[in-house]
Amino acid sequence: MPTATATDALTDPERQFLGCLMQLPARPARRLLAGMRATDFTGGMSAHVLQLAIEVVAAEHTPAPVTLYTHAIATGQAPGEKRREWLSGWLADTFRDAPVPGLADHLKGVLLEAAWRRALLAHARRIEQAVAGSPTAVLRELADDTAAIDELWTRYEAATTANPTHLEVAA
Repeated sequence: MPTATATDALTDPERQFLGCLMQLPARPARRLLAGMRATDFTGGMSAHVLQLAIEVVAAEHTPAPVTLYTHAIATGQAPGEKRREWLSGWLADTFRDAPVPGLADHLKGVLLEAAWRRALLAHARRIEQAVAGSPTAVLRELADDTAAIDELWTRYEAATTANPTHLEVAA
């Protein structure tokens, strides 16, 4: 398992977002998670904890560290003593070093923009790789296949406008 440094909880926007989220009651957490997916994160423990939070909030529970931890154990998402110890420490550090919850909406926009940029880059790389030897029909189809990018853009735009409507927590 990769080790996190003490400053990760202070400098990683994914952890900052999750730290804010862990301070919120269930209803505001549900609103904040609207339009978020664990795949929006770069992976690792942050994506895992976001998925735990999505599941906990979808069940109408507050995403406090102890709730996330017990949910992980109850659902088999933290098998083994070492994994549980690592999750416990990660949650405690992230909660302890979290900024004020008022930054959560801003961090959500930052994270969705970063996810959109990563998706756009991955799409561009697929096209670049295909240009050298693929038939034009395949290239045209690949160039037009922007549904995932467009969906991320829509979620980013909703998160950064004053009225993020019609988004729901994906359990």
